[in-house]
Amino acid sequence: MGIIFFIISTIFGVLFTAGVIYLIVHLVQKKDEKINLKTNTLLHIYLYVISFVTLAIAVVGTVIFLNAAASYKFGIPFSYQVYELITTEPIDKITGEIDITNSNIEPTCYQGELMEIAGQKTCFDTTKQKNGIVNGITLTISMLILFAIHRLTLLSLEKKEIIMWLKKAYCFISLIMYSALGIVSIPVSIYLLINYVYFKPENVHKIEAPGGVISLALVSIPLWIVFLISTLKLRKTEK
Repeated sequence: MGIIFFIISTIFGVLFTAGVIYLIVHLVQKKDEKINLKTNTLLHIYLYVISFVTLAIAVVGTVIFLNAAASYKFGIPFSYQVYELITTEPIDKITGEIDITNSNIEPTCYQGELMEIAGQKTCFDTTKQKNGIVNGITLTISMLILFAIHRLTLLSLEKKEIIMWLKKAYCFISLIMYSALGIVSIPVSIYLLINYVYFKPENVHKIEAPGGVISLALVSIPLWIVFLISTLKLRKTEK
């Protein structure tokens, strides 16, 4: 999951920087013209921005849910990193030193609880699975509802007036984002899946979980196609 959030945060950073640069260049080029943003234009900007943000957050929620659901279907190591047991030496309560005469050394877990996976004793916090299901569904549904409300409002406004440059910017930025996610997640998910299926280490603690990146690929690829089609349609309207 760390890889997923790193990829998403990196793409967001690049898009934000590109947007700021574009805005600066646009303002410099139009410095001699009077800038007049009508209320209708500002409302369109608001609706497009919220639509972009809510859809992106819904993608994160869907990835979290799919990753957690996959752990129930294909096993915990498919979706999450498990932790090794920590063996602590027994301490003599009187001297405060290690009691070498005590042979009852019990392994403990710093994170999660003791369980057995693939015949090996390991540590894992099972609440991650439950939290992933609940938080993923909650985040996805709530954001999709907000996305739908803002998109429907936008569609009703565009029956009277379409701000073409804003619509193009929304489609193109979304296309860049989801295509970048797809381009990165596809080879990484294939690599991790092949390693998991054919070269899985015997030590479960060394397994690189492919579930999160595969979930990201499954979510980003359809959106990539949708925004590619939308951008091509806008290109045709120009002609």
